[in-house]
Amino acid sequence: MDEHIINQMLDSDFDEFDDIDDTDEDPTWENDDVNSCFQDKIFDDIVQDNYINHDISHISDSDTDEEPTQTVRNTGRPRKKTQQDDNPRQWRDDDSVINSYIFNPDNGDYSVNPDLYDTLYDGSPIDFYHLIVDQNIINNIVIETNKYAAQQIASKVISPHSRLNKWYDTNESEMKCFLGLLLWTGLVSLPSYDLYWSTSAIFKTEFSTFMSRNRFEILLQMIHFADNSKADPNNRLYKLGSVIDNVMTNSNNCMQPYESFCIDESLIKFMGRLSFKQYIKNKKKANAELNVGSKIVLELSEPYLDCGRTLYVDNWYTSIELAESLNDRQTHLVGTLRANRKSNPKDVTQKKLKRGEVISMRSSSNILVLKWKDKRDLYMLSTKHDSEMISIDHRGKYIEKPKVVIDYNLGKSPIDLSDQLSSYSNPLRRSIKWYKKVVLDTLLNIGVVNSLVLFNKVTNSKMTITTFRTILVENLVKKNNIMPPKVTMNHDFVKSGRSRCFKCYKKMVSEKGRTYAQNHSTKVYTKCLACNKYYCQMCFMRDHKIKK
Repeated sequence: MDEHIINQMLDSDFDEFDDIDDTDEDPTWENDDVNSCFQDKIFDDIVQDNYINHDISHISDSDTDEEPTQTVRNTGRPRKKTQQDDNPRQWRDDDSVINSYIFNPDNGDYSVNPDLYDTLYDGSPIDFYHLIVDQNIINNIVIETNKYAAQQIASKVISPHSRLNKWYDTNESEMKCFLGLLLWTGLVSLPSYDLYWSTSAIFKTEFSTFMSRNRFEILLQMIHFADNSKADPNNRLYKLGSVIDNVMTNSNNCMQPYESFCIDESLIKFMGRLSFKQYIKNKKKANAELNVGSKIVLELSEPYLDCGRTLYVDNWYTSIELAESLNDRQTHLVGTLRANRKSNPKDVTQKKLKRGEVISMRSSSNILVLKWKDKRDLYMLSTKHDSEMISIDHRGKYIEKPKVVIDYNLGKSPIDLSDQLSSYSNPLRRSIKWYKKVVLDTLLNIGVVNSLVLFNKVTNSKMTITTFRTILVENLVKKNNIMPPKVTMNHDFVKSGRSRCFKCYKKMVSEKGRTYAQNHSTKVYTKCLACNKYYCQMCFMRDHKIKK
């Protein structure tokens, strides 16, 4: 997703939270077909506030001699607004007149890229993961991580005991292993990272086989995605780098939406403060023609318009203005609607209904606004439905339900299923910084779910998300992915000074006590350079497994 889309959200005004009456609730879904949507994710942990547009009408007196078309008498109090003032659109009872669009993609391509069936029909999960999180993404992370570590070392005085003193540049293999270990922490959850290297039988894992604890923690501290020296002071999301855009581009290259697609946000758990999240109550918007939600939808859906698709969104995005804009782009809109949207027909919003009753009206541009009373009022907007009711079996009882609600549940279900899959074995921890959490969520949750969808579709499999993550871990942390150890000194047996034999002294202490060992242990002139310990010849050969 483009960064300036998120910046639009951050710069928007968030007025009058108490006036929002979010009375609609996304109905439950029962569709398990996650393949019907390849969504763009919007990070609602950055901005979760609501946006409301307000128009201010001004009445000015004419200073000409011509007779005005309407006389406004100044009575000392403002004239009461009529429905026509608030909503210039013409509304009528629903007459089932619907704008008909034929689904006909310009490039003729939708669903999975057909080339994948030829090249990856027998592919493994790691092959599909590398389609989404490719070598270019890993390379960029390695470059920026090494650059950031060098900047940190050069910019401050480092404590003698700091891990940075032992920093050496990472590479692609080690970065893959690091990401694999992070995935592993989601599959095997422990209270803290250091316990993965514990020797206790309760917590013991094989993490130490692949990477030391100190190396893992310094990589987690230094991992970076953008060059701080080129930071844009006007872009508060520069730390995300290009990772998110690259993942989304790779996803779109592998799969295009079907006739129906959905745009929605996903939450990332975060505990802390965000310096760029702000609430400016009285800030006025220069251009209130479309609200922020509508602008985001239009920008994200731009590649998929003008070919008869149907877009499903929730009540944060849905508005009559958005529906009119999409009508001009030959695209249907279906979504839940907030009761307090200023363009809603008041004949619908003010009507009191009994449970099971429906009222609907259609605008001059054939936009349907429907209100259905279930447990509470549910407002729907659609440009492809009428007020048709469908009889469904609900716990042994047949009830009447608007068809638009049923279709909305089906259209939104892929997003709900994607969020559900991402939540299984989630490797993200509370202590991770916000920008690292956003990028790692993209790499280890969104990227994994998207590659699972592709894998099951192309190979005609039904692999679960847990099995898929497990196979990814096995491939990412395998030993040939690990950075080769640093060159160490040879275990040379040389003459140097005089001291007690390390092994003989240790054995004598355990058998006869420290005082006896200090007085009777043999002193030698030979030591191991690599171990930096004194040995007699027999102990050196035994300790280093050298045969006579």
